[in-house]
Amino acid sequence: MTADALTAARRKATELRRAIQSLHRIHGDTPPMRRLMSDLGWIESGLGELPATPRAAADRVLVPDTPYAREMWHGADDEGLGGRRLP
Repeated sequence: MTADALTAARRKATELRRAIQSLHRIHGDTPPMRRLMSDLGWIESGLGELPATPRAAADRVLVPDTPYAREMWHGADDEGLGGRRLP
């Protein structure tokens, strides 16, 4: 996420807060309004935790889509089939 995208998302969250506050004045302190306020808090919290610049590619771990070598699993339980031992 670029800094511009993060800034735009934070701006939208501020607009959403204003809209929810307007709804709160109309509907009062009802369970749906409390839920909306709580959800908004989570959104704002998540946006606050994001760094302005994404992690460098060197920090990422790439997991290949290729199958692992069968020898790696020798003697391991196959839990998906009820504890059957692989050959």
